[in-house]
Amino acid sequence: MITSYEAADEYLDATWNALGPVVNNLITNSLWLAAASGDGVSGVQRTFRELSEAFYFSPIQISNWAGNFPEILASGEYDEMALRFSPDSDDPAYRCACLNTVAWVHRLAGRHDEAAAVWASAVGPERAANIDAIEDMDAQAAQRGQYARDLARAGMPDEARRQLEQSMATPVSAGGLPNAQRRWAQAYAELGDAEGAVAQLEPLLTANSLITVHTLESRAAWMLVRDDPAFQQLLARHR
Repeated sequence: MITSYEAADEYLDATWNALGPVVNNLITNSLWLAAASGDGVSGVQRTFRELSEAFYFSPIQISNWAGNFPEILASGEYDEMALRFSPDSDDPAYRCACLNTVAWVHRLAGRHDEAAAVWASAVGPERAANIDAIEDMDAQAAQRGQYARDLARAGMPDEARRQLEQSMATPVSAGGLPNAQRRWAQAYAELGDAEGAVAQLEPLLTANSLITVHTLESRAAWMLVRDDPAFQQLLARHR
């Protein structure tokens, strides 16, 4: 016989399952707004702390958010946590490869070789095969652009450029172009090609996209080219 407590637990689980996408969208949009509105890295960190007070985040959940918004890691407050992650950890709370987060911790601390080594373990050839199987050309172009970005982060520039060229040759709809261009710009930035990044970012700054002058000024994705004159001129044109 199911007790009232067991039934209540099932209802609670069902409620959380229903609310999960809503909560995720709330958190994502809050962090994007902080980055896009000019609050900078400190604004993203402050927003995440406020969200952490409203919602309990496990270490792995923090890692998931920090992998998408590495600005959360800039203060170093999560470094010790991130470097405890391991797929073989005795502690289930830290049983995670969490490669992207670990790599960002190294990069933001200036350990670029260590960061590249971590990213290299996440860019196997099977990922390219999975992208080839995507039938939606918009999604395929964006995913391949992201793959090119990650190859560049892993210290594989030749393959990164090959994948980037293939992505940019993929037919993309007008609706899918902004997302693909954002990935292409990120790949160029990781390759240290500021002018290539600028060419893709220029139309995004006048379109309905996730790119604003403020995100370009503060987000970690642009840190390798931010001081380049071509990039600074782009910011000046749109500031």
